[in-house]
Amino acid sequence: MLRMISLAAVMAAPLLAGPLNEGLPVWITPLSLLLVAAALALHRSRPSAAALGLLAASAVDWRLLPAAAILSYLAGRREPPATTALAGLAGVLAFGTAVPLLRGPNLYGWLVWITGVFVLGLLPALIGSFRRLQADLVQAGWDRAAQLEREQRIVADQARLQERARIAQDMHDSLGHELSLVALRAGALELDGTLTAEQRAAASEVRAGVTTAADRLGEIIGLLRDDDTPPRPAGDHIEALVDRAAASGVPVVLTATGDHRDVAAMQYRAAHRVVQEALTNATKHAPAVPVRVLVDRAGDEMTVTVHNGPSPRPPVERRPHGGRGLTGLGERVGLAGGVLRAGPLPDGGFQVVARLPTRPGPVLEAGPDPVPPVGPETARRRARRGLVLAVALPTVLTAGLAGTLMALYAHDSRTSHLPPERFRELAVGAGRDEVAGRLPERQAPEHRDENGPPPPPGSACEYYRSTAGFLPTPFDVYRLCFRDGRLVAKDVLPPSR
Repeated sequence: MLRMISLAAVMAAPLLAGPLNEGLPVWITPLSLLLVAAALALHRSRPSAAALGLLAASAVDWRLLPAAAILSYLAGRREPPATTALAGLAGVLAFGTAVPLLRGPNLYGWLVWITGVFVLGLLPALIGSFRRLQADLVQAGWDRAAQLEREQRIVADQARLQERARIAQDMHDSLGHELSLVALRAGALELDGTLTAEQRAAASEVRAGVTTAADRLGEIIGLLRDDDTPPRPAGDHIEALVDRAAASGVPVVLTATGDHRDVAAMQYRAAHRVVQEALTNATKHAPAVPVRVLVDRAGDEMTVTVHNGPSPRPPVERRPHGGRGLTGLGERVGLAGGVLRAGPLPDGGFQVVARLPTRPGPVLEAGPDPVPPVGPETARRRARRGLVLAVALPTVLTAGLAGTLMALYAHDSRTSHLPPERFRELAVGAGRDEVAGRLPERQAPEHRDENGPPPPPGSACEYYRSTAGFLPTPFDVYRLCFRDGRLVAKDVLPPSR
C-alpha cells in the first residue's frame, strides 16, 4: 500500500507543480489526475494498456509523460514484448498526430512529443524488459544449480541400485551353485536302491523343490539386470496410449512410420514412457493446445518426437524445482541406450525428442541437439539482446528525430530570417511592392503580439525572425504591419521570459 501511495505521489507531482500549470485550461489538471488514478488501478492487470493510455493522453497534456515513463518501465518488467503492444504504440502515434491537426498545425510541438514518446515511453519499456530478462537469467542460474543437485542425487541413487544389482547377481551365482549341488544330491538319493519308496519319493520332492527355487531365483535376479528386461504387457502400445489421451479430450495426433513390432521390450517401454510423460506435461502446462506425436523407425534407430504449441496464457507461477519427470525420463532413455532432448521452442511451444536403438547394444551418440538449449546461456543471450535493443533502438530513434528537428528548424529559420540591418532599412510609409523583394519567402510561426504594442487598427501584419541556425536560440520577432498597401508600423517583439 505504501508503495502504491509513493508511486501515485511521484506520478502526480508534475501535474500539481504550479509553474507547469500556467497557460493551461483549468479543467485539464483534474482530468489528468483522474487519468493517472485510472492507469494506476489498471497497471497490475493490464500494464501495457495503462502505459499506452497515458502516452496517448500526453498528446493533450504533456505533463503526463513522466507518469507514462514509470508505467512503461513497469509494463516492460511484467510483460514480454507483444504485437498487441506494438499495435497500441502505433495507435498512440496516430492519435498524437491527429491532436495537433484539431488544435492547429504545430510541427515543432508534434516532433517534440514524438521524441518524448520514444524517450519516455519506448526506452523505459525496453529497459524494464531488459531487467526482466536479467531476472530470468538469475532465476535460470538457480534452476540450473537445483537441476545439478537433482542429477547428483539421481547418479548416487543409480550407483546404489547398480551395486545392489551386482550383489544380487553374486547371490544368484553362489546360491544357484549351492542349490544345484543340493538338487544333484537329492537326485542321487532318488536313484539309491537301498532306500524305501517313501524315501525316494521324498528325495524327488526335495529335488523338484530345489530346482523350482533355483528357477525362481534366476527370474527374480534377472529383473535387476540391465541387459534383461521383462516383456512389455500385452496391449501396452503407444497407439493405445494416444487413443486414450484423445478420448479424454486432448487434441493429439499420432503419426507412426516404419515397423515397430520387433523393437526390444526395454527400448519400446522407454519410447512409451516418453510419449506418456510428454502428454502429461502438455496437458498440465498448455491445456487445449494441439499436440503432435511422431514415432519414426529408420533402420536400427527409433525417434519419438512430441511437440505442443505455445500456451494461450502465461504461466501462473514459476516452478524453480520442477522438471523431475523429464530428468527421470532422461535416465530411463539413457539406460535404454538412447538420447533425450527436451526444451521450449522459439515460438513458445515445447518439444521432446528421444532417439532410441531398436535392440540392446551400444549407446547412441548425442548428435546435434534438435531442441534449442535451455538454461543460463540462453537467458544470458536474451538479456544481452534485450540490453542492445533497450539502448540502441531509442538512441537511433532519438538521434534521427533530433536530426530531423534540427534540419526542419534550420530550414524554417533560414526561410523566415530577416537580417537586423535589412529590418532597420525598411522605412515606415514605404509601399508593399517596394519592400516585397527584401522580405523572406516565409513568415515565422511565432507572433508574440502580447510582447509589444498592439497592431494598428485595420492593418495586416507579417512576422519574421531576427536569427537563423540549427539549434533553437532566443530571437526577436520583427513585426511589419501593412494597411492600404503601405507599411504603417514596424516593431521588435522580444522573447517571452
